[in-house]
Amino acid sequence: MASRQKTLIMILDILVVLSVFYAVFGMVFSKNDAVLVTSGLGAFRYYTVLSNLLCALTSLICVVHLLISKAESFPKALYILHLAGSSVVSVTLIVVLVYLGPSLGYGPMFSGVCFWLHLFAPVLAIVSQILLKHEKSLRTAGSLWAVVPTIIYGIGYIAVNAANWTGKSNPMTDIYGFLKWGWGVGAVLLVAVCLLNWLMALLFWRLGRNTDN
Repeated sequence: MASRQKTLIMILDILVVLSVFYAVFGMVFSKNDAVLVTSGLGAFRYYTVLSNLLCALTSLICVVHLLISKAESFPKALYILHLAGSSVVSVTLIVVLVYLGPSLGYGPMFSGVCFWLHLFAPVLAIVSQILLKHEKSLRTAGSLWAVVPTIIYGIGYIAVNAANWTGKSNPMTDIYGFLKWGWGVGAVLLVAVCLLNWLMALLFWRLGRNTDN
């Protein structure tokens, strides 16, 4: 990995870490709730918050590795970890652009803490991921690991809503409104989100392939 490329990846990942922790801290200790913003521990029920925290954690781990390692290649396990973090926040960005923005308004989606979690951190994480190269020996199937966090969140989302089901969508638990059209449509939407997650991971994997190895 070229020195200039390594430095740029580190700068992007550091900015991701700082912006995510700033935004999450601001949300948790905020006194005013807004659209898709909840103060206190309730903030951690959002995919946006959890996906950004995962991304920040993976970015931090990779920054530490880049600082202490002199190896030219990036370890497969760390690449997949970084891939998971960047692909889940790319899902957040896309869902905001094509689903939440049109239904709830783009203003609230890109103002306050939402700006950092919906736009700033995801875009920087995506750029960092594209710059990060991997060896040819990394199989395409490795990209499937990037979907595991979304699957876990989806299972939790279904379980919580099933436990609190009253015959219709409950906005307190169905925070993204996936179930307001019924369980069938909700299941399709959740599967679509997982598929989108994998397609983004696969795209980043393809773009990051090091053809020199």
